Amino acid sequence: MLDIPLLVENKLNQKNDIIVFIQSKKSEIMKRLKMRDNFNLNLYNQFKKIQLPLSYKKKKANHIIKNNFTNNLVKIRVKKVLKEII
Repeated sequence: MLDIPLLVENKLNQKNDIIVFIQSKKSEIMKRLKMRDNFNLNLYNQFKKIQLPLSYKKKKANHIIKNNFTNNLVKIRVKKVLKEII
């Protein structure tokens, strides 16, 4: 399992790849990004411009995991997806 930012945008995905989309609330993502020492709003906005819509990425995904930023719940969901894949 690999975490590859901009996988679909850069057409790095292969036909037989299994794509897992991690869905999170935008407000929670931004809150956590702002807590980082190296957060750069200009860089963030540049990346957002080149990203495809989340709805498109969700359609391309084989699995969707909802991330509510609770470690235990996310781990359970990831294990469930792994069992389905293997």
